[in-house]
Amino acid sequence: MTSAHGRRHRAAPWLWAALALELAMGTIPATAVADEVDAAAIIKQITSRNDVVSPLPPTDIHGGAANTDLQGAAFFAWQEFIALNWPAAQSNGVVQRDVPDEKAVFGQPGAGPLVWQTYRQKVEIFPGANALTAPPHGYQAHGVDYGYNDPPKYQYKETIAACPGEPPVGQTPWVNLDETSQIELDTMYAGILRDEAPSTKNSAPQLIRFLAKANKTEYDYVAANKFWYSGTGTPLQAQIDTWTTALAHKKVPAPGTVPALPTGTFEVKSAWRPLAKGEDRNRFHMATVRYYEKVRFGTSAVAVPCYRQDEWALVALHIIQKTPSAPYFVFATFEQADNILTADGKPLENDNGVAINLPGQPPSPTQPALTYTDDPQTPKVTAVPAEFCNDTGSRLYFRELPPAPASPSSPVRPPAPGTPVGGNICVNNRYERIPSIIATINQAVHASIKLYNDDHQLKDSPWLHYKLVNVQAVPFNKKDIVPTFSSTRQVGNFFQANIVVETDYTLQQFVARIADNQAPTAYPKGGTQPDFQNVYVAGPHGFTTYQMGGCMGCHGNAQVGGTDFSFILGGNRFNSEPDTPDPTNAALKRSYFHELFDHAAVAK
Repeated sequence: MTSAHGRRHRAAPWLWAALALELAMGTIPATAVADEVDAAAIIKQITSRNDVVSPLPPTDIHGGAANTDLQGAAFFAWQEFIALNWPAAQSNGVVQRDVPDEKAVFGQPGAGPLVWQTYRQKVEIFPGANALTAPPHGYQAHGVDYGYNDPPKYQYKETIAACPGEPPVGQTPWVNLDETSQIELDTMYAGILRDEAPSTKNSAPQLIRFLAKANKTEYDYVAANKFWYSGTGTPLQAQIDTWTTALAHKKVPAPGTVPALPTGTFEVKSAWRPLAKGEDRNRFHMATVRYYEKVRFGTSAVAVPCYRQDEWALVALHIIQKTPSAPYFVFATFEQADNILTADGKPLENDNGVAINLPGQPPSPTQPALTYTDDPQTPKVTAVPAEFCNDTGSRLYFRELPPAPASPSSPVRPPAPGTPVGGNICVNNRYERIPSIIATINQAVHASIKLYNDDHQLKDSPWLHYKLVNVQAVPFNKKDIVPTFSSTRQVGNFFQANIVVETDYTLQQFVARIADNQAPTAYPKGGTQPDFQNVYVAGPHGFTTYQMGGCMGCHGNAQVGGTDFSFILGGNRFNSEPDTPDPTNAALKRSYFHELFDHAAVAK
């Protein structure tokens, strides 16, 4: 028997035989007490459900975020992932943003843009012109959806032309890769592309590039409140000021007086790269992307950004959603299965996230190894030994960026780097392994997708080769980390990080905030105690505060700054022009990011 989307209610006998074999071989994780027994039960439970492969995203974690276990949070994350990667609906050939085509087949090649890809890219909500008179393209003050469904258009401060020789564009792509760094801390590279030489088409073929998007719920909120521009005297700044005052006085502000994105807001961040010769494209979701280079047009002496387009592979996807039980958002992060490779190209995890091909003596997560010391003035990440990774092989690697002045107008010289600047740092493995129960959930969902594929005559699907890394359902303090394998408060939850989106030490081991020298620190700006609080949960008697780590802790700095866990809300300054591999405005953007984390002590 099948459901409306052809999903079987009962797993096929071949599946149980395959699972029994995997349990016997140890490819289903068994790293915690009774975990192996639980793995079979979890897989049977999930593959028996009829709501796994569905175009409808969940609106909240079953039972509430505060009450869930890691299994419940992980299943919620997978439901989001599947719904957001569903083909988008079309009406008379026009793509309908945010709307799934419920008659489409999940994973069908060539089905058009996915639901999340039709979300508005950050510059489509917060234009680079940063003015009341320059609203988002298609904006209608009195329309039902404020013009949200207008086709994609990327409005920076200046018009960006096609690069010389670029073929004419029939359709503006939905994937606009206008970020080339990890929040201006470091740049990220795929060593598997080491044999690809720079060209006029792509001057940095190993570089991983990024984008950020938000859904109609966020767009409608921004459009209704005229929050698409920021700075002194704007409606957005007036509400940010109200938030800052309330925080200083330890008072929960009245609803509607401070920036507060509605329940149902989604934001996504994704990472993309070209495929290397010999890579199996069937293991990746592929899409046409727009990315940016700098060239000199004609006789001009000044290089300016221009765009190029190509078909690239999705290697990571962050999904955050504000739900009724999680006003601090639920943070989930997914990766393509083949991201972490040895120098000779062997994967270090299988498709489910179980560690494989590990040496007898596991090396440091990075080469060189990194050590960290926190300090009120000069926190420091140090390379030991102080030698960079010159032979990357197929490994991922990153290069730290130097600090910039504390503000764009500051006459003060930037501080000495707090991270190892000047060379390649190779990735040997994660700092925090994928929890065993999440690897089990990945196995179960992959099994459900296989059943769905059988029902729809699909031989394969790229989504079988993507895995949940972790999910943050609740804020908590480092001292409250527990080893219980089913808990949402494990060390991997606290330090949740994606290996290609948050790769350097500051982001892999993020806690509290980022100092001016780009190292992480638990100290507030100018403080003497490591007690900076970055998540504020409003209650009837005031705030409950946390010093959270990972994705939620990082975005908590945006909440402290007044933009409700969103770095793109009010982020017009970052949208003046798209990033290129060597942007002239990199130092300027780094100074803007410094401001986002430059927090003194506030109320607890």
